[in-house]
Parts: sequence; structure tokens; C-alpha cells
Amino acid sequence: MTTFIFLLFVSSKLLVINASCHEQEREALMSFKSNMADPSNRLSSWKGQNCCSWYGINCSDSFHVTAIDLRNPKPDNLILDMNSQLVSTSDVPSTALTGTIPPSLFSLTHLRYLDLSFNNFSFSKVPLGFSNLTGLAYLNLSNAMFNGSITTQFSNLTFLMELDLSCSSSMDDFSSIYTTLSSTATIHAGSPYTYMKRGNLYAPNLSWLQRLNNLRKLKLSGVDLSKASRSNLWAKSVSTLSKLRLLKLSNCRISGEVPVEQLLNLTKLSELYMDYNFLASKIPSKLANLTSLSVLDLTRSNLQGHIPYLPQVKTLHVGNNVDVMVDLHSMFAVPWPRLESIDISSTHVIGSIPPSIANITSLVNFIAYNSLIQGRIPASMMNLSRLEMLLLDMNNISGEISPSISNLKRLQLLSLLQNSFHGLIPDTICSISSLRFLLLAANSFTGNIPNCIGQLNDLSYLEVSFNKMNGSIPSLSSFFRNSTPYMLVLGSSGLTVKVDQQPFPPRFQPQILSLDSCNIGGKIPDFISNLTELVYLSLSNNSLSGTIPSWLFNLPNLGYLDLSGNRLQGVIPPSIKLKSFFIQTTLILRNNLLQGLIPQQLENIQALDLSANNFTGNVPAEVGLGNIRYLALSDNKLSGRIPCSLCQENCELMLLDLSNNNLFGTIPTSFGNCSPLVYLNLGSNNLTGGIPEELQVAKSLRFLNVSGNHFDGPFPSFVRRLERISVIDMGNNKFSGKIPEFIGDLKDLRILLLEFN
Repeated sequence: MTTFIFLLFVSSKLLVINASCHEQEREALMSFKSNMADPSNRLSSWKGQNCCSWYGINCSDSFHVTAIDLRNPKPDNLILDMNSQLVSTSDVPSTALTGTIPPSLFSLTHLRYLDLSFNNFSFSKVPLGFSNLTGLAYLNLSNAMFNGSITTQFSNLTFLMELDLSCSSSMDDFSSIYTTLSSTATIHAGSPYTYMKRGNLYAPNLSWLQRLNNLRKLKLSGVDLSKASRSNLWAKSVSTLSKLRLLKLSNCRISGEVPVEQLLNLTKLSELYMDYNFLASKIPSKLANLTSLSVLDLTRSNLQGHIPYLPQVKTLHVGNNVDVMVDLHSMFAVPWPRLESIDISSTHVIGSIPPSIANITSLVNFIAYNSLIQGRIPASMMNLSRLEMLLLDMNNISGEISPSISNLKRLQLLSLLQNSFHGLIPDTICSISSLRFLLLAANSFTGNIPNCIGQLNDLSYLEVSFNKMNGSIPSLSSFFRNSTPYMLVLGSSGLTVKVDQQPFPPRFQPQILSLDSCNIGGKIPDFISNLTELVYLSLSNNSLSGTIPSWLFNLPNLGYLDLSGNRLQGVIPPSIKLKSFFIQTTLILRNNLLQGLIPQQLENIQALDLSANNFTGNVPAEVGLGNIRYLALSDNKLSGRIPCSLCQENCELMLLDLSNNNLFGTIPTSFGNCSPLVYLNLGSNNLTGGIPEELQVAKSLRFLNVSGNHFDGPFPSFVRRLERISVIDMGNNKFSGKIPEFIGDLKDLRILLLEFN
């Protein structure tokens, strides 16, 4: 529709060379340009007399400006990482126009098409001047950093066919992925996407829509409708838009029920998006009366009850509504003749997947992770010949993968993570040439991985870690001769992986490579030096020996490195830098034979574990100056004082383990800045003095070990404020006095050790 409207109003670019646009309109555009910062020089062609030839401008046969397309071509690509922080994955600087819209733009009364989306209008208000552009058929101001209320700015744009005022956009959400320093296992337990605000618009009501009778598409994602939705008839103005085909109200803070009674007049409505709201109601059965409805998205909207029968829909997404009960047996006992995609993830599925699912022959995507599904995958499901995505992670499904899975010729994604599957991975899976994602981790699969899997040309993502397999890959390079996965996770699967001298094909450039506990042996494989796209590398527990090659720390995109549990020797560089990606930047060298000094320059490292080695010298002051969250230096030969910098102002430190070293002196009072601390272990050193009262700020502290030192004084009184503390070990010190009575009030306390004081 968007392309159609653009072409409808864009006349040919084959203009007469000497023709020129109207001077008043050229001046209006020049005024717009002068108000904008243009970091990527998109408006560099805006010069000379003929504005009809400028970038993003099109004119009519009479040389009036009818279309302006200045949509930001490369918006910042942001994700929410596992620390719930926004991270940009873009390598290019911002291309957004930045400034405010001058009044002169609204003199272009011949405009039919205007797109200013994904630019930055500096949280300015939406100008009232838009009401002058009464000829507009297409208007897109989405995600352009506007602020304030929507009232009458668009109420008389009666020719509008498409209007997009969205001020939030969806982005990948990795905040529900958890990792620990002791394991590379991950747990996925939330919505894979969320919304990011790109502006701050609100509409106290929707009465301004009443005259926009030509609208086909209305997108208001992120516009705050919390006040408007308090009225029982808040969507009455929408009901007058009889030609509407798409209504997008995602992430609008809408409360109350789905206003189905007010939407029944929208007989042509094909797509309805109300995900990420606060509906707290049942899915209305009257939605079945919207006979043209093809797409219904109510993801993460606090819904309750059961899924009603909606035979007209092709896409039904109700995932991440934990109070929605799904009885697949009764649901599929009736026909769903058009259903292609269903998402019931993180709902409460009752029982198993029924054999009657095979009756839904149109099914393309079945998404049902974390839904309490039990039983086995019915054999009849292997007859769903159109199926492309089968995602069943984190359920209680058992049994084997049927050899008949080869019937699913169009399957692109098979994800069965964290279930109870067992038996062999069938060779017949290799006949699915379309397969791109194969995720079978955290089950009980046995035997070997089929050799033919490496022959799947389109395979991008292979994960079989944490299984009970007992086979081997005799040549890693030969195994992946024909496929080029960007994510390869074989670690802790039970497989033995051999790296021979055969060269890898140049196309073999994985971004994630996990080969933990694969019995590799020898030195760190040289082929890794060629993996310039690598962001995650884990080679723990492989009996690796020798030194860590210098090229390993120079891989340009590396953000996670785990070499723990090997026999690596030598020193590590004094300066190490990792690159940010969707999980916390991590360096784990625990349990090796490394020696020398702790590196002084650690740039962009959020988790550092160098414990159980032979490092000497001091704990560098610099180690606490970055954004470190997890620091484990235990079981080394470190000496000196604990640097005050470990807990600088606004620190993010959650875990600190300096136990089993030769540290002396007192605990710095700067620990009063360590409010995020959850785990603190200073045991088995030569520390003296008392436990500073400043530690009372660590209200989330659960583990406190200061045993085996020379601390003295009374039992620290601030412990009464540590309401979440579960382990306290203060043994083998010189504490004196009485055990305070408030110890009995610490409801989460499980272990208290005070011996030898």
C-alpha cells in the first residue's frame, strides 16, 4: 500500500532539463534544510533552482512539489542486552536529520506524500501547521522524536489513506538471557522483543480521527492512550473509519478490555495489533464477527481466560500472557481453515499437543515455548507439510524425534531447547534442505550427531550442547565443508571434536563458537585466528595446554572468551579490550596455570574471572574503573591492599571474590558505593579491622564470607538491614561480644558460621 501511494503521486523523474520548480516551494525546502543538522549529507543535492531533481523530492507535471521522502534510511539498530541496557549494533554514525520543522514546510499545499520517519526533531511538539496540508494521502512521522499531545493537527486531513504517528519501535530483547561465570548455559524465559521509545506523544482522546474517513492504515504504536482508554467509548472515533484495514495500537498503555463492540463497524479490518498493553481481560469471542480479520496480535497484554474460536484469522499471537489458558485438544477439535501462525508462548497450555493439530494443514509457524506442554510430539504433526517454524523450548516434552520429520520439507527452524527428548537425532533430518536453525540443547539425546548435518547448505544455527551424546566429529573442518553456520554450539554435548590440519573454507566465519568439554586437547587451534567475525568463543575443559596466543585477544569482534578448566600457561597481555554485544562482555580464564600480573588495562569487560591460577602482585586499581559487574580473582597469590577503586561512585559491581589470596589491610570504606553487591567473598586473606558500616548500602547482598582473616570488633550491626542475606561466614577471626538477637529476624538466612572467634 505504501509503495502504491508513493507511485501514485510520484510523476516520472524524466523532467525537461530546463524545467524548474516553483520558487516559493524551493525557498520553503531551503528553509527546512537550514533548520536541519545533516550528518550524512543526505540533503547535499539541495541546491540550484530545480528542486524537483533534489534527493527525496518529486514533483507533478506542473512542477509543484507533491512528494517528500526523507525517511532515515539507516536508523540506529538498538537491542536490549542481558543487563537491560540499550546497545547499538550499528557500525555507522547516525544518519538522522536533527532539528525542528520550520513553518515554511506547511506552505507546500500540493503535497500528497510526506515521510519524515526515524529522524530526530528534538522532542519538539507536533506543529499545528500540518493541518494546512489538506491534500496529503500519506503521512509518516513515526519514531521521529516528537513530544506533546495529538489534538487537532491532523483532524482535517480528510484525504489521508495512511497515517503513522508511532513513537516506539520494536527491538530484540535479550534481557531474559542469563549466564553465570561457572557455566555457558543460557535460559530464555521472556518475550524476544520489546519496544523502545522514540518520542513522547500522547492523545487525551481520539476525536480528531472522526473526519479521516479515507484511512486504510492507522499506526499509533507508543502513543500514550492511557487517559483516553479510561473512557468506555474511547475507540468510538475509530469505529467511523469504515475503510480501515490496519490498526496498530501496540505499546499504547491501553487499559481495560479490547473495545470489540466499537470495532465491529470496521468490516474491512484485516490487521489488529494491540500487543504490549494492560488489557487485563478475556480475548473477546465477538472478534469472530470481524470476518475480514486476518492478523490479531495481543502479545503481552495481561490477558486472561481461553482463546475463542476465530476461524477467519491467519496470524494469532497471544504469547506472554501467563494467565491465558490454552486447551489445544478442544481448540483443534474444530477447523481453523486459514490459520498459518500461532504464538502461545509463555501461556498455560493444558496437557499435550493433540494429534488433531494435523488438521490445521495451513499451519506455517507454531510457537509455543515456555508453555508447560507435556507428553510427546504427535506423529501426525509430521504431516504439516507447510510448517516452517516449530519452536517448543522450555516445556516438558519427552520422546524421540520421529524419523518422519523429513516430511516437513519446508521447515526452517526447529527449536526444542530444554525439554526431555532422548534417543538419536535421526539422519532423516538431513533431507530437510531448507533447515536453517537446529536447536536441540539441554535434552538427553544420545549417540552421534549425523554426519550429514554438515551438508545442509543453509544451516546457520546449530546447538546441541548439554546432551548425553557419545559420538565424535573426527574432522571439524570436513564436517562443515558445505555449511557455514554463524552459531555453532557443540559444547558439553558429550561429543568429541577433533581439529585436524585440514583448512576450513574461507566462508566458515561463525559469530558464536562453543566447544566446551569436547576433548580437543593440544594447543588452542590456529584456525580460530582466521575467524574475524567471532564474538563468542568458549573452549573450556578441553585439556588445552601451552600459552594463549596473542592473536586471540586481537580478534576484532570478540566480546566473550572462556578458556577455563584447561592447562594453559604463561602470562596474559597487560591490556585487553572486548567488544560489546548482546550479553555482557566476559573473560573467563579460571582454573589454569597462568602467572604474572593481573592486566592493568581492562577495557569494556563486565565479567572477569581469573581465579584458580598463579597470578601475583597487587589487585590493580584500574580493574575497578570500568563497568565491571563480576570480578573473581580468588585462589591466586595476590598481595597488597584492596583498592578503593573497586567500588567507585555509581559502580555496577554485583559479585566480588578475592578469597584465598594474601591481601592485607582493611576493607575500604568506599565499599559504601557498592549498592548492587549480591556476592562478597573476602575469605582466607590477612585482612584486619572491622567490617565497615558502609556495607549496609548493599541491601541485595545474599552471600557474605569474611572468614579466615584477622577481623575484630563486635558483630556488625548493619547486617540487620541485609534483608535478603542467606549465607554469613565470619569464622576464624577475632570478633567479640554477643550474637545479636536480630539474627533471628533475617528470614532468608540459611547458613551462619561464627566458629573460632
